[in-house]
Amino acid sequence: MQKPDPMICGKPGAEDIEANANRVTWLEMLYLHEGRDKPDHPQRGLYTGLHKKHHLWLPGSDED
Repeated sequence: MQKPDPMICGKPGAEDIEANANRVTWLEMLYLHEGRDKPDHPQRGLYTGLHKKHHLWLPGSDED
């Protein structure tokens, strides 16, 4: 049986290594997509707000 969302932990705390790794990969992709890795970006070094801004990229996410 597969979990419906691979980024939602199915185990307590930090035990769900696969879900946490998926979440890190997703946020890193968004970070690079926005160019936050570049020295002149005003939000360089910040991951804050990335998921909220880009959550519509996720299949089935058509809500705010």
